[in-house]
Amino acid sequence: MKTLSGRRILICGKGGSGKSSVAALLATALQNLNHHVVLVDGDGSNPGGLARLVLGATPGPAPLIEFFGGRERVTCPVDDPAPLTRASDLLPILDAQLSLPEIPPRYYARSGNVLLFQVGKIRKPYEGCDGPMSKVTRDFVLQGNYVTVIDVEAGIEHFGRGVEKHIDIVLVVVDPTYESFEIAARVTALCSLMSVAHAFAILNSVDSAEMETTMRHALEVRNVPVLGCVWFDPAVRAAGMKGNSIGWCSAGEDIAGIAQDLERNVASTAGAETP
Repeated sequence: MKTLSGRRILICGKGGSGKSSVAALLATALQNLNHHVVLVDGDGSNPGGLARLVLGATPGPAPLIEFFGGRERVTCPVDDPAPLTRASDLLPILDAQLSLPEIPPRYYARSGNVLLFQVGKIRKPYEGCDGPMSKVTRDFVLQGNYVTVIDVEAGIEHFGRGVEKHIDIVLVVVDPTYESFEIAARVTALCSLMSVAHAFAILNSVDSAEMETTMRHALEVRNVPVLGCVWFDPAVRAAGMKGNSIGWCSAGEDIAGIAQDLERNVASTAGAETP
């Protein structure tokens, strides 16, 4: 079994840092490493989301929260930390994991060996807190040796809702801004408090060796370990402007190397962990 099989990887970062693009490219990179991937769009405020980046289509699969009974049944994890359950029983999903055949196909889309799920989107005024969607993001686990890649909303609010509670790896995407450095430092500290085994920064949209050096130094003094660097790629920007999916691109090659480094890093400490 590959080291990342069964692991849950959360992608976070400052708004506009490119975390959704990194999540989409990481899913592809892991698939190319012969992993089966569950890609979860947990960002309720991004209209196109991962469906656009992966499939070139919106609105994507039906909201996964509806499978669990909708907002009427799923509670906010802050007000009610009780675990997520199926709509039909009270067994926690983490204790009785879901199998793919029990989930109707409308709730996911397939691209090769990547299964895309979309927790839900804010579509109407006065919908209320998106906390119930955070609970689905927090507890959704699919039975099998999938690598789960989860994209969440910008910033660190998800930590306040405990979305990282069952996460093995946190990757914070850092663009060349002071705010991004500060968020990365806060994420690293919060991961330590939550005993997340692996937390790394990924440098993104780097356009020169000088910029890379500056960013690495800014994170080093903040005690943020850097996993790798993604160089600025006009193809990613073009896809973002046109609303297209991200196909082959140089940024994808960078992410492929980062995926291999992540696998090696986790493997080096696997003996001291329980996957």
